[in-house]
Amino acid sequence: MSSMNLALLGADTALGTALLDVIADSPLRLPQLFPLSIGDEPGLIEFRGEDYPELPLDEFDWAQVPVLVNCLPDADAALDAAAQAGLTVIDLTGSRPAGGKLARGQVLSLPDPFSQQLASVVAPLAELGRLLAVSATGLLSVSTEGQAGVDALSGQTRALFAQTEHETAVYAKRIAYNLLGGFGEPDADGHTPEEKAALALLRRLVPDDCPVDVTCVRTPHFFGHGASVSLHFAAPVTLEAAADALKAAERVFVLQVPGAAGMAASQDAVGGDKVWVSRLRRSPDGRSLTLWSVADNTRLPALAVLQLLTLIAARQGA
Repeated sequence: MSSMNLALLGADTALGTALLDVIADSPLRLPQLFPLSIGDEPGLIEFRGEDYPELPLDEFDWAQVPVLVNCLPDADAALDAAAQAGLTVIDLTGSRPAGGKLARGQVLSLPDPFSQQLASVVAPLAELGRLLAVSATGLLSVSTEGQAGVDALSGQTRALFAQTEHETAVYAKRIAYNLLGGFGEPDADGHTPEEKAALALLRRLVPDDCPVDVTCVRTPHFFGHGASVSLHFAAPVTLEAAADALKAAERVFVLQVPGAAGMAASQDAVGGDKVWVSRLRRSPDGRSLTLWSVADNTRLPALAVLQLLTLIAARQGA
């Protein structure tokens, strides 16, 4: 049975909680777990029926662990310090461009959850034929911003019902009962940081001459991401071939139920390990496919990290 000691920064975030839940259900053992906190009021983290006190980050001795997993945005200084101390650092916040190495003294930044969701459905379909264009519109939940986003939506909703003033510190405009056509500062081309991250990952999966377009919308719900994805091919493809390709993908579940029950909702995917796909359809000429997908935006990266931790533990035991 694989085992390792682990430091976890941001264990109380939605990402951190999902990661601990995934590890708890796996064979991976953590003889020592060190939840790290930047805040002034450390709390308790529950894992496998035991409570672990959060430890101040600035007092932690990196020599106690081989790996740091980060679930806290804007923690670049901590990641660099851990890497300089010789740890393998895994960042699953998407704050840094995806890339790096799974090695001591290195920071490996995983793609953000929405990028992973898109890649999960585009990658298998890209094998069906030469792609001419890919476009996606993401409907992203406020948990993308962690607890701050969840609190913002909760507080603004209560304020609206009470007819009182509401805070807009997290989002540029009100998120409760509203749709925001982007989050973050757009670049010179008009792309937000999360759109740029998704574009970068998708471009690795398609031919160099295939245009890719992504739009991210922030929606007033707490957990789960939705995405409408369209792919345009040089030659016709069948719905049967597309469905078979998606079913063969490791992290995809194809919902094929007649009627309204066959329309996947974000609630269906929350708490699960799959990207749900429904409403798979094609254009009259057979050269375009469109689908609707939903996924748990915390469990996707958690599962990816579990695979990496299992690999590291196996290397240590070799």
